[in-house]
Amino acid sequence: MKKRILLGIAAAAISAQPASAALISWTDWTSATNGAAGSASGTMGSVSVEYSGDVNFAQLGTGTNYWTEGTPAPYTASSFIDNAPTASEMIAMSRSGITNTITFSSAVVNPIFAIVSQGRNSLPVSYDFDRPFTVLSEGEGYWGNGTYTVSGGDILTGNEFHGAIQFQGIVNSLSWEADPEEFWHGFTVGVAAVPEPGTLALLTLGLAGLVTVRSRSS
Repeated sequence: MKKRILLGIAAAAISAQPASAALISWTDWTSATNGAAGSASGTMGSVSVEYSGDVNFAQLGTGTNYWTEGTPAPYTASSFIDNAPTASEMIAMSRSGITNTITFSSAVVNPIFAIVSQGRNSLPVSYDFDRPFTVLSEGEGYWGNGTYTVSGGDILTGNEFHGAIQFQGIVNSLSWEADPEEFWHGFTVGVAAVPEPGTLALLTLGLAGLVTVRSRSS
């Protein structure tokens, strides 16, 4: 009974986020350093975003807008996303075997990760994340409309994939590796809302309680 109550608390806190299409606060990338050990910084609403890893190049608000949408729309076709990523705001990667990490200054709930041109039609590229995700949408992006597969719940493989995925729950950081090396593919990250202190405390309480219940039953 206690486990069911705690599960209810956690589920209620997560579901408090908008269930219909919401205005996403995409990261405003403000600085970047290129290289295999690159970095980038930005803000996502009131949350600071720090990235470390492969940076082939970065867009900080100028240049070509690679977040264009055709039909089907790769980003706003999702019932969760009301607005495509901000024009010309993106971090592009090209190398393999590098651990790429995004760290948030404060915890966020259910972050959304948008991708442009993951892989080519003739060369699939995989992202191996440190946590499971759900594919929200995919479609006709700047470089066309490709395909994708998900394996193990946390590996996304794209052949010219343009789309958005979502990670569930409280997230302080995200890490992944890309493989193999490819010309370039880009990403940004956003969130529908930064959790209110009460919501975050409620969700933390529910998840912490689940850990306690599991430890006592093992």
